Amino acid sequence: MEAILNFDLEPIAKLLASVFAVALAISKIHIDLSSQNYKRVELYQQLQKLCGADANTNLSEILVILRLFTRAHLTNKEIEWFIWTPGAFRYLQEYGKKIEFIDIDYEKDAFKWREKFNSGWSRFGRFISLSFFYSITGVFGAVLYQFAYKYFSLESALAMIIPIIMVIAGSLSLVKAYRLLNQALILLPMEFLVSANLRGDRMEEHSNFVPVKNKENTRRYIHL
Repeated sequence: MEAILNFDLEPIAKLLASVFAVALAISKIHIDLSSQNYKRVELYQQLQKLCGADANTNLSEILVILRLFTRAHLTNKEIEWFIWTPGAFRYLQEYGKKIEFIDIDYEKDAFKWREKFNSGWSRFGRFISLSFFYSITGVFGAVLYQFAYKYFSLESALAMIIPIIMVIAGSLSLVKAYRLLNQALILLPMEFLVSANLRGDRMEEHSNFVPVKNKENTRRYIHL
């Protein structure tokens, strides 16, 4: 009995508190994601209303909303295609990141390589060049950091200013290396947007259908 009374409950209490905190965080993340998905649907519905048959009619409002999904500069034809082609809108953000390499095949409602990257050799050559410059800029940035750390001193203003300049230059080099790496990764097979099936292999299960009432109070569906 005495052993039970002297049992230390503090570790168990801390463990239960940690589990509760993790569960609460996961629940909050789930709620936030659900809220974001709902807002995404609302914005998509708004884009459909603004676009209509011609994106140029309310182009300024459409561009403001699209800015929330991608920073890429899209043509009116691209905007209309992403809004009205079933399943295309879900790839808008990814397309914006890969727009330098990827184009739209309007006849097949699919993505394709831009003409200069149409062959595997051209993509391989670009991948090699990006990887090379990524390595150079990354190593250069790391070397500048090492020199700045090695020669930094409070003894003179010059011994302080030069290392600080090295740190700034090194940071810029590493940022550039990061961007080059992202571009190189786009050209890897697992990142090929051209193989994407817009409506999924099983359309009924993978498409998000959202009921919307029109003026005649009948139902239609939008495809995200």
